[in-house]
Amino acid sequence: MSRTEARPKRWPIMIKRYTAAFACLAVVLLGVFTIPKLTQHNVAPAPGNNPSVLEPGTITPAPDSSSKYTLYLNEADSQSTAKTDIAIRGHFWQELTDEELKAIFPRLIKTHIVTATANFQSDESRASLFNIDAQAVSSAGLKTYIQLAPGEVVLDYGFNAETKASDVFGTAVTAGYFETKPNSKGLKNVTYFATFKLSDVAYYVELGGAEAEKEALKNEISEIIGLLIDGGTVDLDLFHPVIPELRNDSLSLAEARADADFGMYIPETLPKGFGFENATRFINQERNTLFVNWTKGMSYISWKVSLLKDNDKTRITHVTDTKNYDLALYPIPRADSVPDELREIVDNPIFLIDELTLDAVRARAYEVLDSGDEQGPRMRFSVLYGDTLVKLNVKGATPESVLEMLQQIKK
Repeated sequence: MSRTEARPKRWPIMIKRYTAAFACLAVVLLGVFTIPKLTQHNVAPAPGNNPSVLEPGTITPAPDSSSKYTLYLNEADSQSTAKTDIAIRGHFWQELTDEELKAIFPRLIKTHIVTATANFQSDESRASLFNIDAQAVSSAGLKTYIQLAPGEVVLDYGFNAETKASDVFGTAVTAGYFETKPNSKGLKNVTYFATFKLSDVAYYVELGGAEAEKEALKNEISEIIGLLIDGGTVDLDLFHPVIPELRNDSLSLAEARADADFGMYIPETLPKGFGFENATRFINQERNTLFVNWTKGMSYISWKVSLLKDNDKTRITHVTDTKNYDLALYPIPRADSVPDELREIVDNPIFLIDELTLDAVRARAYEVLDSGDEQGPRMRFSVLYGDTLVKLNVKGATPESVLEMLQQIKK
């Protein structure tokens, strides 16, 4: 790749003067030395000294000793939100072991630090591999995202024109790039990506960074593509996952209140006019929660119960520390008024139930004038009962009624 922009060599002026004299000799030498080499050294290329990369509009260079393969980059016209919308049925995951990494990335682990997570989908009786999310870090610190999946992968970027594929060691690779618009300083970011298949396993590779680093990024993604393809077809049947406890159940209000873990943290009486909307019991390897929602027209009370996590503890505040929660101190837009070091706790403070007062709840209430929305106080905060956390998000209920709901719960 580093040779793609090299200038052609200039012949010395003396040779130009005697071009005719050397012509016949050159033809003879070409036949004697070059043709036998071409017939005897037809060896498949291997990744190593940066292969060539072309963007649309460039001219394909003649192969030379440094041109291992040509990776043609198609220009992408859009970013996709498809990945964020993926819902994996019965999703659970496990980190790949060293032996599994060696089997899936045999060549790549020799040159990069590779970590990966296998994502599975399951039902009541069986589990199957959905995909593998991996990250490869080069010695220079460049981080490349890699996804493997049985059958097909989901692209982050899209094309609206016909694409040109590259031939990399006999494998068709569709590669592309996407550039952001310049920021306020005139700087742009660029993302390079590629997709290909080895047997029935699909691959997606993505690497991005500042436009000023584009040559290093192109070199890196080209090297990784070569290493993945040169590693050959992998066996995705090597995993033998054990399905953990998983739940994603819709509940009635009675079923939510009967939940053995969190049912006691659901209030019995609600502010006037609010009715039950829905409830969900959710458990996976990271979350164990009970959600309940009540509504009144466009007003709502969203109630989430879970166990306190270590990363929640930094948001616990005493009611005497008003700087941590009193919204009167921070006018809208709060992105400008809340200090960076207080942003997380002011956004969602955690009060101890034994300390919670009506003044503290009132300090969390605010109103937004929006002609297209129902008016009423809004609140967002959490309350800690021992090691159980109740997080609430409210619109249209008074601070007095919210405090009464919280005080109904048995500790």
